[in-house]
Amino acid sequence: MNRFSLLVVVLALVAGVALGLYLASSFVDTSTVPPQQVLALTPADQDDYIINVADAFAVDGDLRLARDRLARLRDPQIATRVEQLASNYYSANKNKSASNLIHLAIALGSKNGGLIALVITPSPTSVPTNTTVNAPVFSNVRATNAPPPTDTPTRKATAVPVYVVVTNENPFIVLPTNTPTITNTPLPTNTRRPSTRVPTPTITPTFTPVPPPPAPIWEPDRSRWPGTVYYEPANVEPGQGYWHLAHAIYCDAFDSSDNRKYDFGCEEGPGGGAGTSIYVMSGGNVIDVWAGGENVTDDPTIVGDKKKPGDICQCDYSFESANVKINVRGAPSDAIGGFCLCSVNFGWGSRAHVRYFLFFEYRIR
Repeated sequence: MNRFSLLVVVLALVAGVALGLYLASSFVDTSTVPPQQVLALTPADQDDYIINVADAFAVDGDLRLARDRLARLRDPQIATRVEQLASNYYSANKNKSASNLIHLAIALGSKNGGLIALVITPSPTSVPTNTTVNAPVFSNVRATNAPPPTDTPTRKATAVPVYVVVTNENPFIVLPTNTPTITNTPLPTNTRRPSTRVPTPTITPTFTPVPPPPAPIWEPDRSRWPGTVYYEPANVEPGQGYWHLAHAIYCDAFDSSDNRKYDFGCEEGPGGGAGTSIYVMSGGNVIDVWAGGENVTDDPTIVGDKKKPGDICQCDYSFESANVKINVRGAPSDAIGGFCLCSVNFGWGSRAHVRYFLFFEYRIR
């Protein structure tokens, strides 16, 4: 009998160990980590991805996070790509995302003067404002109006009750038998007066006409310029940035050097009295030159190469041509054209020694 009992115990232990091993093996996680997926994007999808990164950067201002997001494209020239996309996208759209792309390109180190000029805005003048009582409070939570103070009626007690506190496990208040009762004194009732409606005055808005853009400073007066020269102001709305022809000088070699009335620094300017050139000052920005309706800016036989900083002409471009139109690239721009290398004082046709000096500057309409 003892041996049988011992055998039963041993079999029970073996069965328990086997059941434990089975249960333990059933809970073992045999799943494997799935391989990381790689998302393949088309060039158009990558451009959309860059635009999304620029929009996010405009909200959080986190350049390090923007760089990490762009690094996922595995493009070793990502800064140049963002700069090129900003230029092309702004030319086609001119919306908020285009401005965000320009800011991201500049943050990544872009030195493109045309892009930098597009985001130049004048610093607003701060005007102190008076805080209105109960005015809406704005934060990242919906604005709410502070409720006006209300008069809460209060009850007046004729006598203060006398009480005794009995401390034990269940405290309670014992009122003496001679405790005076509290009498509520009714408050006076306000009689509501009928309201008289006051008519609201009608405010008629007044419209102030927007003054036209300033005209260039012509030296000498336009009446002393060749009749072939014409000026086309940029068609921009108020608040829009554009390139403005601020100053234009015409130097005629046949103006007498003794007559200081027509001396606008021509003798000291590049080219001297025998020069026959057009000098353009555009703050280092690229210009467009048009001849016969075609852009000939890159034709070295007409315009030539862009001047390097510190060039002796102290200008960005210098070339000899006639009957062309000039404007600055990258934004709406004033234009001037119809140049004639001829003198208004001497009939030498189109080969007289004259010079034109054109000064462009970026401003807000």
